[in-house]
Amino acid sequence: KVHIQTAVVAMAREGSWLSRAATVVANNAGLKVALSLLLARAVGSISLADLPPPTCGPRFASPGVPSLATDHNGAVLPDVCFVHEGEYHVFVLGDWGGVVPLKGTPAMLSQEPRPADMASRGERGFVEGVDDKAQLRVAAQMKARAKVSNPDFILNLGDCFYWGGIVAQCGASTGQHLPTGQWRRVFEEVYDGPELEGKQWLGVLGNHDYGGYKFTNGWDQVIGYTWAGHLEYSQDRWVMPAQYWKNRVWYPDFSVDYYFIDSNVFSAWFPDIFVEDNICSRKYNFVSGSCGPEGPHDLEDCPRWFANLWREQAKWLEGHLNASTSDWQVVVTHIPPDAGKEGWKHLAETYGVDLVVSGHRHHQEIWAPDASDNFLAPTAFIVSGGGGGITSTGMPSADGEDDEYGFVDLTFTRASIKIEAISHGGQLRRTVHVPPRPRAATTPGAAGATMGIPSPFELVGAGGLEPSKTVLL
Repeated sequence: KVHIQTAVVAMAREGSWLSRAATVVANNAGLKVALSLLLARAVGSISLADLPPPTCGPRFASPGVPSLATDHNGAVLPDVCFVHEGEYHVFVLGDWGGVVPLKGTPAMLSQEPRPADMASRGERGFVEGVDDKAQLRVAAQMKARAKVSNPDFILNLGDCFYWGGIVAQCGASTGQHLPTGQWRRVFEEVYDGPELEGKQWLGVLGNHDYGGYKFTNGWDQVIGYTWAGHLEYSQDRWVMPAQYWKNRVWYPDFSVDYYFIDSNVFSAWFPDIFVEDNICSRKYNFVSGSCGPEGPHDLEDCPRWFANLWREQAKWLEGHLNASTSDWQVVVTHIPPDAGKEGWKHLAETYGVDLVVSGHRHHQEIWAPDASDNFLAPTAFIVSGGGGGITSTGMPSADGEDDEYGFVDLTFTRASIKIEAISHGGQLRRTVHVPPRPRAATTPGAAGATMGIPSPFELVGAGGLEPSKTVLL
């Protein structure tokens, strides 16, 4: 009634209710979605929670510029509505930001980004034209695919800048942009052109955005770029208002809740273990290193800070999943759900999480809802860590017939999510259809989170991805 009343009032103001009705609704995405949902679900009751706000439009809006990068943790962004001809697509990309020289001659400072190179260190062979161009190849295929799919936005899974994130000291004001040159050369000038113009990037931080093994690098600058739309080279499309946050997206006959979660606790160990792949590594951090009031406050505080962040957002996530009334629930994070496995299983089963989207592993994986080896089944999960910011784990082929570099194209309908894996050569490598997963018959409510985190008192597995034991919160 509220939405219809709003529509009637708006139309009446136009003068002629009948002649202006179509124009008013067509120009207001929120009203159009609301009325479409009312028609689509005419049989049965619909509550206000089943309808979008009448003023929502197709642009994600972040809260105001914070003093600290942690101020908006847990933010719920205003709802967004998409109404257009054709299908509704979202692109997925992780581990994409290559390396550029930050000092040197003008020629050096104009070089295109190259993947952080692990391949030529003896781990596998190096494929010229692919391993040295991986980010650019994937970006080119995203543009080509966008001509057909026209994605509404892009899910960014983190590791936006190798090796160690934004090369700046953490702790600066979030509204203070530190000009390292990385944003322009690694992001804006790579994902440019009419195909991706205006497409917003919604994302999370990866462990390399936290410095990889140095927590005092400018991770807060990655969040702060959300409010850097005034810069000359910015297209004002970066959306990362906090370490964890959520928003709801409405379509004409369904809605999707997105939960953006920081899972980097699984790369933040005690300072003396996994020193080459530990955000809190004693080998690469000063004992007195600090990010100021937002934290971490020093080296010894670093693993505790990440563990507290995980506890805080795990409780927050469970509460919001419990309250969700959307048709789809999608979790976006950096480290795959193998880490904290039991916690993810609990959330997926209890609250009917439909899809978990992650990166971190440097290739492409699609875990179908009916796969026998998918521990989250019937929840699907994606690992899209082949964005080309770092050389892939396995050997790519010159023509792109492989799953090493690429991105994912999601197509949403009320009945299913279609997952299509696209390689760096443009090949469609795999297609998977995901039906809605119902939540458990009874849910425990939001009394507390049960996400597994590494126990401080137990040894952990190689790379921090498989804790040998976990403590349930």
